[in-house]
Amino acid sequence: MEILSALEARYQMRLTPLAGGAEARTFAGDGLVFKVYPPTSQPGGIYAARLEALNMTKAGLGDWVVETYSLNQCGILVTKRYPGANFTPERFSQAALEELARFFVRLHAIPEPGVISRTRLQDRLQQFGSTLHDLPQAQQLVGWLGQHIGEVAGTPQAFCHRDPHAGNILLRHPEAQGVPEALVVDWIRAQPDDPARDLAILTTGTLVMLGEAQALAALQYIVSCYPEPQALWRRLRFWVPLTYLHDMHWFRTKEPSGFEAAVADKMPKALRFYQEFRPELA
Repeated sequence: MEILSALEARYQMRLTPLAGGAEARTFAGDGLVFKVYPPTSQPGGIYAARLEALNMTKAGLGDWVVETYSLNQCGILVTKRYPGANFTPERFSQAALEELARFFVRLHAIPEPGVISRTRLQDRLQQFGSTLHDLPQAQQLVGWLGQHIGEVAGTPQAFCHRDPHAGNILLRHPEAQGVPEALVVDWIRAQPDDPARDLAILTTGTLVMLGEAQALAALQYIVSCYPEPQALWRRLRFWVPLTYLHDMHWFRTKEPSGFEAAVADKMPKALRFYQEFRPELA
């Protein structure tokens, strides 16, 4: 790999590949992480590297950014390496939950222009209803969620990560010192949105690994830390089931071999969250 050899020569260290996202390849070295954005990715090249660095800085994570530059037409983002590993239920702790709550409250306190568009919400429901046209329970859920669009449309936007699934949540190694208990990584998709959507993705893509009851309790704790928790909580009645619908839509359109298993796993969870939802935050 030409770019890997060039990086190893530049930094005089051996690099090993890490699990990367769709946009970039990721490598780790001695205390550093290297994200390589090819010019063909969207966004791509140096623009993507700089965008992620700017998003990290905006999110209060600028101290983790080392540098960005262009190498062989690729954009390179170099960050400090966090002494931790991806989220697992076994390693999750109350301290990590409290850290995530503090972090997302701070992140979502950053205001952005505009409000959540009613048309956008309607279009998403229509899209998922079309993709999942042959699933009666999905059609029923789409109809139910359509009744709550008015509770979400018009919500002021805030700065959001927009992809806080388990692969982007790192938990501190027990022996590490001087770093937060948890760290949210991969900021290329960050942009204005409803904070409730961020928390819905955190729930369906990360917290649910704890089990549905524990995930709900963790979500309620995080929401309780916000300045206006009740309004945020009520919007989750829409966003959590919608996120499950999005996941099923993704499997059918991107990874059809996993669609049947995704429906078996996610549809019951979406229905339970909606049907058992209590509008008043406990």
